[in-house]
Amino acid sequence: MVTTTPAREAAELIFEKYQAVQPFDRLPDSLFPKTLEDAYSIQKELHCMLSSLWGPLAGYKLAYTTPIMQERAGLDHPVLGGVFEKTILRSPVVLNFTEYVNLGIELEVGVTLGKDLTASGAPYTRETVAEAVSEIATAFEIVDIRTPDDLTTEERTLMSVAVNILNSGVVLGDPVTDWQNLDLVNCHGTMQINHEQVGEGYGRDVMGHPFEPLVWLANELSRRNHPLKAGDTVITGSLVPPTPLSFASEGRISIEGLGEAVVVCA
Repeated sequence: MVTTTPAREAAELIFEKYQAVQPFDRLPDSLFPKTLEDAYSIQKELHCMLSSLWGPLAGYKLAYTTPIMQERAGLDHPVLGGVFEKTILRSPVVLNFTEYVNLGIELEVGVTLGKDLTASGAPYTRETVAEAVSEIATAFEIVDIRTPDDLTTEERTLMSVAVNILNSGVVLGDPVTDWQNLDLVNCHGTMQINHEQVGEGYGRDVMGHPFEPLVWLANELSRRNHPLKAGDTVITGSLVPPTPLSFASEGRISIEGLGEAVVVCA
């Protein structure tokens, strides 16, 4: 028998909206997360439900990895969400517009681990997480922005964490295995929609280096005794703000040294 808890009740309400492809409602006051840990408790329950649709948890996304986004969220650190096996795809990909409420794309550096980052290895540094990275790729994060408009800054942050930071998938470009000599701090990334540039950024825009969010994640998951594993895919935070992708549009991203990825919305 499954024990009903406030976190599970909240996750069930969110999951119903995922299944129906509808905007999220504001959670009832009795279920609304009061702290970040409350929000993660809801997210954990939601992961179990989403895995019935999208397969097992196969990696993580990071959000609020830039100073401006942390300021907007009222935090001084990133937050994490899960990504699932069936939602990690290789470019080029056609997205079904009817499967989203408010489709958006982000430009990120994606990494895949070649070995575990065990809890006993913490605290991790940029150098020690780099030893576990087997490949890197230019990556889209597919987001579906469904949160209600009538939320305070704190409420929006907490609900975003509860709903898995709005993640609806990852699209990876070709894997790069000989990345060790790339200048990931200064690598330049661009995003185009229908062949017009809509955003750009550099690897340093995410906490100074794309591996710094991975360091934070490895240490945070070690603290929770749920460490990263070989084969996990991690997207390390967007170099540009989330950008809407409309019906019959093409999104194209590229990062210097890592190549391109393409999605088409149809």
